[in-house]
Amino acid sequence: MSGSYLSALMTRGGLSGGALALCLGMGWAGGAVAQDRPTSALNPDSVTALTDIVVTAQKREQRLSEVPMAVTAYGSDFLQKLGVTKFDELAAFTPGLTVQEQSANNAGFVVRGVTTDSGSAQDEPRVAIFYDGVSASRNRGAYMELFDLDRVEVVKGPQATLFGRAALIGGINVIQHKADLGKASAAAELGVGGDGYYRAYGMANLPLATDTLALRVAATVRRRDGWVDNLEGGDPLQGAKAEAYRGVMTFRPNETLRFDLLVNHHHDDNGGTAFKSGTFIPAGGEISPYTPARLNRSAAGFEGGAEMGLSRTVDTATLLGEWRINPGWTLSSIGGWRQFDSLETNDPDGSSMPFIQGAEDARGEQWSQELRLRFDDGGPLSGFAGVSYMHEKGSQRLSATYDERYALALLSGLLVTTPTRSTPSLAEAQAIGRGFLTAALTPGFGAASSTVASTLVSSLKSDHYEQSINYGETDSFDVYGDLTWKPIKALELTAGARWTRDDKTSSVRGDLRNGTSRLGVLLAALGSTSPATQGALLTALLTPGAPLPAFGLFTQPQALTSRSGDFDGVTYRLVGRYQFTSNVSAWASFAHGRRPEVISLTPGSLPGTTLTVKTLPAEEVDSFELGASAALLNGRLRLNGSIYDYDYSNFQTQKFDSGKLVTINAGKAKAPGAELQATWRPAEALELFGTYAYSHARFSGGAYDGDQFRLAPDHSVSIGAAYSHALGGLGVLRVLPTYTWRSKVFFDDANDRRDLQLPLLPTAPMLRDRVVDEYQKAYGLLNLRVRFEAPAEGPWAVEVFATNLLDKKYLLDAGNTGDSFTFPTFVRGAPRLVGVSLSGRF
Repeated sequence: MSGSYLSALMTRGGLSGGALALCLGMGWAGGAVAQDRPTSALNPDSVTALTDIVVTAQKREQRLSEVPMAVTAYGSDFLQKLGVTKFDELAAFTPGLTVQEQSANNAGFVVRGVTTDSGSAQDEPRVAIFYDGVSASRNRGAYMELFDLDRVEVVKGPQATLFGRAALIGGINVIQHKADLGKASAAAELGVGGDGYYRAYGMANLPLATDTLALRVAATVRRRDGWVDNLEGGDPLQGAKAEAYRGVMTFRPNETLRFDLLVNHHHDDNGGTAFKSGTFIPAGGEISPYTPARLNRSAAGFEGGAEMGLSRTVDTATLLGEWRINPGWTLSSIGGWRQFDSLETNDPDGSSMPFIQGAEDARGEQWSQELRLRFDDGGPLSGFAGVSYMHEKGSQRLSATYDERYALALLSGLLVTTPTRSTPSLAEAQAIGRGFLTAALTPGFGAASSTVASTLVSSLKSDHYEQSINYGETDSFDVYGDLTWKPIKALELTAGARWTRDDKTSSVRGDLRNGTSRLGVLLAALGSTSPATQGALLTALLTPGAPLPAFGLFTQPQALTSRSGDFDGVTYRLVGRYQFTSNVSAWASFAHGRRPEVISLTPGSLPGTTLTVKTLPAEEVDSFELGASAALLNGRLRLNGSIYDYDYSNFQTQKFDSGKLVTINAGKAKAPGAELQATWRPAEALELFGTYAYSHARFSGGAYDGDQFRLAPDHSVSIGAAYSHALGGLGVLRVLPTYTWRSKVFFDDANDRRDLQLPLLPTAPMLRDRVVDEYQKAYGLLNLRVRFEAPAEGPWAVEVFATNLLDKKYLLDAGNTGDSFTFPTFVRGAPRLVGVSLSGRF
């Protein structure tokens, strides 16, 4: 994440015996079988998604080529063969999708330039994340391991009509494997590699009653050491330890009725995020983000002495029901429960000075139920209608402890006067603070100002501890419908609409965990225009035991305060599709998307600031899109593409202004673009595939006029080749190189522009970011997988893989909390990883 003090405070191994037993006790396995894959003796599996698989993006089963909207759908074979186990790996091969994994707790999902990554319980997401139709769009509970999947569908464009309130600009639906009623099977995989990499996966499918009842269990464990050493000791930064378990029970009492119960448990125990300062040179190290950092692992008494890192648990339960009433009518039920609990601690100043240690404690719970009636009897009319209800509540506690002696040196504007400098010692920070106060107090204290300044500096706290907590609770009701009419066989026209009503309550509280900030009182005194007030505050500070007003440093105390409101809105879509031939079709659409209103409450930041209450208007977008699909050369060449144009209004973003994080309405924005997917099989043993996306997402007016959306490259490309070579009766050798590339991205909507790099405080004009460096220029990553598969009678495989084969250096993020204090921090991306895996199935 980029941009602000509060946003970065949101960010924060071992293999369990149960997971080890499950993963290793199931035999060696390969992935599940994908749908509708072409067959041949040499290359039985098409690696790409552009085989005409069945998807349910429009709430009914359709061939991908029949869907009149921009959909990228990947089956289980694609995910397995490319080694996709995380969302950022999936995004590399999905045009129009970017996923930034700064940490598993703070991933940014970007669809066609629009990002959703806020952890606030009051905010609304912009990109809908679903697991089997159940919303998981709250950022802190959305990022989970991808394993034992049937497919993943990524739908681009405003999709609130189909996917609900969070789909301002798109949706991702993860469809997990259900139990197979027909036969018993098992699968497993074990991989090891550099950087302590380890991944185990296992699955077992057990029919309990023939064609009626079956159980499927699956588990995965993934571990990788961090790739940024910490000169302060402890585990390397950016390390990951994740494990996930799933149980699926499928019950089909007769041919017309089916139920699937899915239960998931996911846990992360990850290392700290490698926020590395681009200003303060670490002792014994270098300024480059690609070299070791020197970050404080913990702070005494802060969050119980917790070490940097993330502990997060996500639990879910989903009950799916389908009743085929008759050949034309089907009733579906989707019930879901989700809960997440995460604590992430970090050193957001990116240096060894104890200026700030931060933490985020985020929690959420959600219940939802949807009923949908679908009609399709093969005639000219088909469609669906439904109702849904969701109740969610959550909280986000942002806490920080500050060393006020360093904070005074920083806020004086005299600590950071050059783009880079050595990390200041406590003695240097105190000397800077004394000099600043001496000058500031001379008009009132004369010759005694130096003595008074020394007394004040020596009385500052080394560990001022404060926090703010935001709460959100929403009851959401939806009514929706979608109707398709085929006046002739080649033409279909679709219209859909959704009405949403939200009953919302937002609350906030601010706490001083260990009393008043003495520096906060001092800042209030220095900033006061009243000599009497200034004198009274300074006298209290200089008098041992004197009572002090309840001032915080960067979060002011705030009694629990709540605001409620009711909101409603309508989204809709109009689509036309024409089938020119059995292999060529085109479509056009207009859609209106909406991100619901937000009741935003923010406690005061610097002393003297008070609670801010805003009701942010709904963000809205109008989308025009044209697309086409073609299968040429007897199906050996498949093309999907679209061009689009978006108009946004009331686009919300955030900035740090005069010591306070504020949400601003950036007004209008535009995003024209285009996407293309292609696969070509020039020979039986060779398949080529690729994607291209262009998105010119820009603000059009206001302070950010002309700025590029954050995390949104103008161009992104992925290409790959799948080559197979038969080794007689020994088996098949498969070689799969892939290359992904994207153009320059900024990490903040302000694009790090000099004219927007304002001083942190009006009283300290030198206290500003001076360098334009919070971006990542264009770069590409090369991956390679070489796999040997035994003949059909020996279902096992061994594979050697390498990610980021050329060891390209790149940034995941820049800016963050440090940028709010004028010294941005940087997070590097993953270096090369080489490993080997063994898999099998039976």
